Amino acid sequence: MSDTLITAMDVSKAAVDALSPYLTEAGKEAAKAVGKEVAGQGFKLLGWMRDKLTGRGAEALAELEQAPADADNQGDVRKQLTKLLTDNPALLDELRALLTEKMPEGQSLVQNAIGNNIKLIQSHGIGNHNSIS
Repeated sequence: MSDTLITAMDVSKAAVDALSPYLTEAGKEAAKAVGKEVAGQGFKLLGWMRDKLTGRGAEALAELEQAPADADNQGDVRKQLTKLLTDNPALLDELRALLTEKMPEGQSLVQNAIGNNIKLIQSHGIGNHNSIS
């Protein structure tokens, strides 16, 4: 995670972006492949959100769990989470700390793309040289 998680909106976006891959079947399989510690990060975040979100926020999270790739569901959770974090600065600090925890070895990269004629590159590490033709 970036060190620039300043506002409630930034933290909410980062949380939903980190959580969505763990909610997809592909994300669950990838998590199994990279190990329990890495998978634990996503499940820890999901547990935190289940514990803290109530009312409409809990409903939005349940909808995201049912259809994690749905942009409307992601936006709804971001909105509800932003409201919660804005009203509760202590929770903002708590979630910011959770998101900035160092990932254990065996990190995974997730990339989702929808559309026509899409070209993607995903790289991790130092000294990588990539090109798209």
